[in-house]
Amino acid sequence: MSSHQRPADQRAALCDALASVPPTAPTLCEGWTAHHLAAHVWVRENETFRVAGNLLTRKSERTDDRLAELVARRPYADLVEAIRRGPAGGSPFRLPGVEQVANTLEFFVHCEDVRRGGGDLTPRPRDLAMENEAWKASAILARRAFRTCPVAVWLERDAPAGDPVRIGRGPDIVTVVGAPTELLLYLSGRRGAARVELVGEPASVSLVERVSLGF
Repeated sequence: MSSHQRPADQRAALCDALASVPPTAPTLCEGWTAHHLAAHVWVRENETFRVAGNLLTRKSERTDDRLAELVARRPYADLVEAIRRGPAGGSPFRLPGVEQVANTLEFFVHCEDVRRGGGDLTPRPRDLAMENEAWKASAILARRAFRTCPVAVWLERDAPAGDPVRIGRGPDIVTVVGAPTELLLYLSGRRGAARVELVGEPASVSLVERVSLGF
């Protein structure tokens, strides 16, 4: 396992995954083709304030309309190459440190949306730095998702081993086990494509499986 991870590595991996499939290829994002996903990534970086404004005013349909417009008017290959080059000069994503915080995990997940959306569920080679970042994010997502779950949930990384994240109390416990990056995919709503194991009594596992997950 490598101990070094750069945001540029995940950008390159995402763009390589996008470039390897046709624009109509399915993804793990419900209702989105690879073209929609590329449009989303481009808009997020280059029209950040428009997107943020729409979300703040609860007018997300405007963002959906913008994605549809891009898919209709901008060639897929052009979008992928624009993402590969990085955000334009006025984008806040060009500020020092923003790329690391905002894009590393986002691009990892979207790369898997493309890869696994096409049926390839084989995990990429592990990177220790990436796994550690994913573990921190998974702990936050798990606490948010399972805070009202009627059974206790323990989040446990498979390697390197560490103390589990514990959410809730009580005698009924479900342990969610996997590589941190797989846990991140699971907790971000990619349940069917994530390689994790839920350990516990069937009734308790069923309760955990009903919890709504996602960013």
